[in-house]
Amino acid sequence: MLDKKENVKVVDAMKFPPEVRQSKILEEFLSIKPGEVLEIIAPHDPEHLLRHMAHEGLPVDMGAYYSQANPDGTHSGFFKKLKNAEERIKITSFEDESVFSEKQFNPVGIYSGNNYKVILAYIKAGQFIPVHSPGTDLIFSVYKGTGVGVFGDKEVSLKPGSVIIVPGGEKRGIRATTDMEGLHIVSPIPDEKDHMEVVRKLAVNEFQ
Repeated sequence: MLDKKENVKVVDAMKFPPEVRQSKILEEFLSIKPGEVLEIIAPHDPEHLLRHMAHEGLPVDMGAYYSQANPDGTHSGFFKKLKNAEERIKITSFEDESVFSEKQFNPVGIYSGNNYKVILAYIKAGQFIPVHSPGTDLIFSVYKGTGVGVFGDKEVSLKPGSVIIVPGGEKRGIRATTDMEGLHIVSPIPDEKDHMEVVRKLAVNEFQ
């Protein structure tokens, strides 16, 4: 349970439109200080957000989570931010995180800061990240594999060691010719609007 001495920030998730609700909650969590608690009020137990935060690499204390039913029928979930800087340090590798998907490229979120997100992208041969133009800056570096990238109006070959920097609003997309692993950093943290074009194109297997 919550220590009465701990600082708690209360956020009603229902005040956010559904299409941006999840990203807004993550922003609220990132805004609190280490050791503080974010109380999320939702129609149901928001425990699923705990797994999502951990998957995104946010410094959430998994063991400290708990929830409670409120008199008005809503539920509150309590998400505590890790206290120590050492707990927030992420040490991993492409091999440790490696999870290829047979269906489509797999973006594994390993860390989120206040205004950036770090992803390890696993793209099997023939799979792709659709060409899209979000409002985020992109840094992409190939660790393994080869492929073709579309960045702005350019189409370039990609190989281990390739580094690409794309400003927000510019087109970007990657198709793997062999199994590819890449470091993918975006800033600011993308929201649902930034993902819409990717989701739509993946649904119809469209690269460009």
